[in-house]
Amino acid sequence: MDLLRRAIHGGEPPFTPIPGSFPEDAMTTHDSRLEDMENPDSNDNRSLTRWNSKTILTTLIRIPFVLLYYIMVLALVILSLLKPLCNISGFYRKNSKLSDPKSQLSNLLETLNTESHISLNPSVQDVNTPTYTFESLYSLEHGSLGPDIIQGGYADLLHACSEQCKFAILYLHDPLLDNSLQYVNELLCSERFATLIRKYQVLLWFSEVTSSEGLQAANALKVRQFPFLGVLCLKAEKKIEVIGRLEGCLHKYGANTLESILTKGNTKLVQIRQQRQNLALQRLIRDQQDFRYNESLRRDQENVRRRNARRQAASELERQELLRTQWLLWRKSTLQPEPTRSGGSASRIAIRTENGIRIVRKFDSNLTIDEIYAYVELFMEGLLDSTETNVTPPLGYEHHYRFLLLTPVPRKELDPSTTIGDEPAIYPSGNIIMESLT
Repeated sequence: MDLLRRAIHGGEPPFTPIPGSFPEDAMTTHDSRLEDMENPDSNDNRSLTRWNSKTILTTLIRIPFVLLYYIMVLALVILSLLKPLCNISGFYRKNSKLSDPKSQLSNLLETLNTESHISLNPSVQDVNTPTYTFESLYSLEHGSLGPDIIQGGYADLLHACSEQCKFAILYLHDPLLDNSLQYVNELLCSERFATLIRKYQVLLWFSEVTSSEGLQAANALKVRQFPFLGVLCLKAEKKIEVIGRLEGCLHKYGANTLESILTKGNTKLVQIRQQRQNLALQRLIRDQQDFRYNESLRRDQENVRRRNARRQAASELERQELLRTQWLLWRKSTLQPEPTRSGGSASRIAIRTENGIRIVRKFDSNLTIDEIYAYVELFMEGLLDSTETNVTPPLGYEHHYRFLLLTPVPRKELDPSTTIGDEPAIYPSGNIIMESLT
């Protein structure tokens, strides 16, 4: 241990002898001196050996400490160089978790609102103090300019700018800059900027350059410095151009720079709006003309269809009447004559038609009531005295009587398929009334 201390202190004793200390052994000192005087070479060798041992030991002790020192310095240098890269990777890792543009926008607005509150001192009022808070203007839920913010991606911003024929302002935020909130506090939250947005009905879009949408917009607009604020406007139908840009330090731009950009571009924008209104008006007039033409054509077609339907119905009715007449003539040829002998199987029936005519006739009781139906219909059609006959019934025709035959007391409908002799209401005699079905 004493040897280590002497090596560190350069071979000298690590303490100063106190006066009045005990003298060393005289004999030992005397013998040592005599030995040194007798052997001077041996003395030099011992001194050299002592010096070499001290140097080697000192070197061996100092080397680990020197290496440790340089290792620590190198580690600090590496950490200082990796810190910006860690920040960048952290930002990209944070944004990679938010793949939805709406989620990225909400996160960005929340971050800007928080950082804006932190960076400002409410007790100090100067030219850089914003008139509004970021949340009061750009909150998606209750911000006064929230409805003007496009919540989609960069392509959605271009589509909205083209469809609505409005200005569009996009702000690209770089959180790695020292003055990243300069645009937020001095421009975006100012009363002048809010007034311009309301006056010109400007669409807004926010994004970070560390996100895919922000990087796409930055590459498309060839942004050289951040933060960046660009003004987009329609140059022609479906073609959008950048009419103004604010990038880098905000102090190199005048207070009226943005207003002059919007004022200059508003003239062209108004012309495009008027052209669209004229085209929309012409399209409306054409649509109305086409509607009136189609409506007139539809009515004409409906009238033609109705006339054709009436014509077809009349033709069908005429055909049915012809077939009915042919069937009645055939039925006339099959009608049985009135029995001449009284009594027997004859049934005397009195028939009152719907127009008040009373018919009295005898019918063979062995026939069905259909014989009475046929006789009444031939009588009503005036075919009983006609000389026309038809020996065969018309093909495909099914005859239906247009009236009913009823017994008055008790009131009962007579079935055409029933035999006359089996119906006590009319056999051997009875009364029948006729009722029309139409």
